Amino acid sequence: MKSVAASGSSNKILWLSIVQGWAILLVVLGHVNGFTYSDVPGEFYPLSEWLHRFCYSFHMPLFMFVSGALLYYSRLSKGWKVSALYKDKLKRLLIPYLCFTIIGFMIRAPFAAITKRGMDVSVEGFMKALFDPGNGPVAELWFIGTLMWLMFLYPVYKTMLRSAWSEIILLAVTLLPYVSGLHLNVSGWLGVANVTTYAFYFVAGMLFFKYNLIRIFEHSIWPVIAITCLYVACFLLIPDYKVITALLGIFMSFGWGVRIADVCDLFSSFRDHSFQIFLVGIFPQMLVELVLWTRFHGELTLLPFYILSCLLAIYSGVLVSRIGSRIRCRCLRWGIGLK
Repeated sequence: MKSVAASGSSNKILWLSIVQGWAILLVVLGHVNGFTYSDVPGEFYPLSEWLHRFCYSFHMPLFMFVSGALLYYSRLSKGWKVSALYKDKLKRLLIPYLCFTIIGFMIRAPFAAITKRGMDVSVEGFMKALFDPGNGPVAELWFIGTLMWLMFLYPVYKTMLRSAWSEIILLAVTLLPYVSGLHLNVSGWLGVANVTTYAFYFVAGMLFFKYNLIRIFEHSIWPVIAITCLYVACFLLIPDYKVITALLGIFMSFGWGVRIADVCDLFSSFRDHSFQIFLVGIFPQMLVELVLWTRFHGELTLLPFYILSCLLAIYSGVLVSRIGSRIRCRCLRWGIGLK
C-alpha cells in the first residue's frame, strides 16, 4: 500500500479514494433524511433518526478535512503559485457554483408553491440565491461557497505552513471559534460565515498530510479499532462534544480506508465522481421524495426509499461525469466540475 510520502504525483492514493467514496455516501445518506416532509406523520423513524445523527456527526468536517488534505498534497506541496491556484479554483468551483444555481433555479421555479422551503422566483430572488447559497434553490451549494473562501486563503497557508510554530498558531486561530463560542454571524457572501465553522478541519487536513500522519494506521489495525470505539462512545454518550466526535469520525474514516485498501477496491464504481454526485445527486433525490415518499411513506417503505434515493443520487452523478468527460467544450466540462 502506498503512503502519502511514497505516492507519485500522478498516482491516485487508493485509501484516499475510498475515503472520498465514503464521504460522498454519507452526504447522500444525509440528504435522504433531509428531504422528508415535516408534515408527514412519524417523519423521524428510528432508522431515519439514527442515520441522520450518524451522518451529521462528522460528514461535512470529513469533506473539509479531505479538501484541505488534497490542497496540500496536490497544490501546496508542489509549490503552486497563488495566481495559478485562483485560476484553477475559478474553473473548478466558481463556474459549477454559478451553473448549478441557475439549473436549480430553473428546475425548482415551476414547483415553488409546493416545495418545503418555497422560493422567490423573481430576478431579485435569483440574485439573492447567488449571493446566499444556503437560502437558494440548491441550499447544499453553501459547501462550494465556503470552500471557495477557504481556497481564497491560500496565501495564508503558504506563509503559515513554513514552520511548526506558525502552524500551531494557525491551527489555534481556527480552533478559537469553538473555544470562545464566537462565530461569524453574517448571512450571504457565498457562505463566508461557515468559514469559522470549518476552517479548523480544513487546516487540520493539510497538516495531516504534511506530516504523513496516516502512517499511524498503516502497520496495525488496533489504532483504528481504538478510535472507532472512542467515536462510538462519544457519539452515544457525549454528542454535544461535536469537535471531538467529528475528529474521531474523520480519523476512523481514514483508518478504515487504509485497512480496507489492503483487501478490496471499495466504492470503485463511484468514488472518482464525488463532486459530480454532490452537484447532480440532489435533484433525483428531491424527485423521488416528491413523487414516491410523500405518497407511500411508512415503516415498510422507508428502507427501499433510502436505497432508491441513494442509488439515483450516486449513479446520476456518475452518468453525468462520464458523459461530461466526453464533451470537447471545456466550458461545459467546467460547468459540471470536470477539468
